[in-house]
Amino acid sequence: MGVYRLKPGFWGHLVIALAWLGFLAVANRQASQPVTSIFPYLAPVVFFAWVYNAKWGFFFAGIATLAALPGDYVETHTRAQLLHAGFSTYAQLTGAVIGCVLAKIVIERSGRS
Repeated sequence: MGVYRLKPGFWGHLVIALAWLGFLAVANRQASQPVTSIFPYLAPVVFFAWVYNAKWGFFFAGIATLAALPGDYVETHTRAQLLHAGFSTYAQLTGAVIGCVLAKIVIERSGRS
């Protein structure tokens, strides 16, 4: 899919999703209590997986994983703990992408789209 064949509104969706994840990243680095729930990070991931495709969902899962790291986590934890936290977050988000894409396929095949 080329840049010129993207759905209308893509660039607006992209800016809003990146701003949302950027806000969460700044909040995690500045606040004494970082956002630990996965749900705020799921919003752009599931949206892009549903509206566009799994490729965009996986891309935003990676960006959301980076945004989910608290600011002091790198200095206060070992590399193994950092990799485990990143991998488990990415696994949860990609699981949501896969589930979302499969649900969309089922709905489209049943004729309810």
